[in-house]
Amino acid sequence: MTSSVTPRRAESPKARAARKNRLLTWITLSVAALICAVVGVGAYAMTQSWWTEESPVAAADQQLPNGQSRFDGAGQDFFNRQGRVTVDLRTPASATDLGLPASGTTAIDTLVPLSVDVRTNGDDISFSGVSRFELVTTGDELTRVSIVPAASGSWTGISSDLRGRGAEWGWSDADLVALADGVGVAARDDGVASTVSLPSVESAGLGIAAEVNVSAGGALQLVYVLSR
Repeated sequence: MTSSVTPRRAESPKARAARKNRLLTWITLSVAALICAVVGVGAYAMTQSWWTEESPVAAADQQLPNGQSRFDGAGQDFFNRQGRVTVDLRTPASATDLGLPASGTTAIDTLVPLSVDVRTNGDDISFSGVSRFELVTTGDELTRVSIVPAASGSWTGISSDLRGRGAEWGWSDADLVALADGVGVAARDDGVASTVSLPSVESAGLGIAAEVNVSAGGALQLVYVLSR
């Protein structure tokens, strides 16, 4: 018996190419539409977020009622947006309330340079342009903060900052000269990293130290260490 079904005609290369192009075009348009939708939703969410507010108000998980900063994810989000960190070494809250481990060192690299205000038993100590600081907790208490100020990086900036603060905190000219000599020696010792420190002084009820880290390549970093 002879079949009456007409054999399927083979698709020509030109037709296959056209079909493939139509499919690719459809996929591309679909992906573009999805991306636009996601961007639109994200943009709408941002306009409704406190990130866009001129003067955002901290939630309970972002900052303590007395203004002390918190340092877990929510706290960091807030102080990066606000542009200011408040560290209380006079009457600090428990490490747990601050979003810190009961004991340990927490290093924080900020999203943008911030102002860091340290509360003391005297006047607050402020640092501007801070991009990195570390907090040390012991026995569920905040006991120390180490701050890399904006002056860090060049000896001219470091020297000027140390002299300005040294007059207030109690470092002598002899202390600063000895530090400069030590940094010079360390910088000439290629391939060896070292730290040159000023003696610790007492000011505003805190122990205050300063150290200059010299990398193996000769880069300089100033760090102020304030302890209860």
